[in-house]
Order: sequence, then structure tokens, then C-alpha cells
Amino acid sequence: MKKVVLTLLAVIVSTWVCLLSASGDTFELLKAATATGVGKVVDVSYAKFSTWSCDVLVSDNTATAVKVRIEGNQGGSLFAPGGMAEYTLTVAELAAGIGSFSISDIPVNVIRANLITLAGGSSPAITVRCTGVK
Repeated sequence: MKKVVLTLLAVIVSTWVCLLSASGDTFELLKAATATGVGKVVDVSYAKFSTWSCDVLVSDNTATAVKVRIEGNQGGSLFAPGGMAEYTLTVAELAAGIGSFSISDIPVNVIRANLITLAGGSSPAITVRCTGVK
């Protein structure tokens, strides 16, 4: 009986660890930015994320152009000018106030968002949230 309980406990723990390792974390890389430029640098080295799903939220649906670049590196203060991915919101996404995109197979230790283009609207604020998954 003791061996069965220990085996069952081992299965439960290993299942929980597998589920935990597959889960992702969400980071707000840019919060209500009203001008172009970079957001905060976030250290994600603890998790070894390699796939990212990002939302670009636009507070004012009258904005005419929004482009963001997600940048990352292996640690340090220098970021490559091309970044990991650039995304320009479509007319439909600007009207809806949200654009979404994904980045695959790019592991980094630090990550940030860079608002490249912000045009039009009365006073749009841009928020970028990305979820990292192993």
C-alpha cells in the first residue's frame, strides 16, 4: 500500500511539474506610451522562453499608424536594431484597438518593446503585452 501511494504521489508531482513548465508568463513591456521609444527591459532569464505571443493595445481608435518592435538579447544593455520582430497594425486592428502577433523560436534572456511609429488620433496611448512560453 505504501509503495502504491508513493508511486501515485510521484505521478502527480511529475504531472504538475510538466504542466508548470509548459505554462507561460505575461509581461507588460510598454504601458500607455504616448510617444515613440523603448519600454522597460524585463529579465526573463529564469524561464528560457522561446516563443512569444504579443498584443498591441491602442487606447484611441483614431490612430492612423502604429508600429512596434520587440527586442531581446542574451543579457546586457545593447539591442540589435532589427529586433526579434516588427509589427505594423492594420487599419482594421487600429479601428478595433488591438493587434496581435507571435514570435517563434527566439530564446532571449531580456526583452523590451520599442514603439517605432505612432501617428494620428487625438491622444492615443499604446500598451504592449507579451506572453512567453517555453
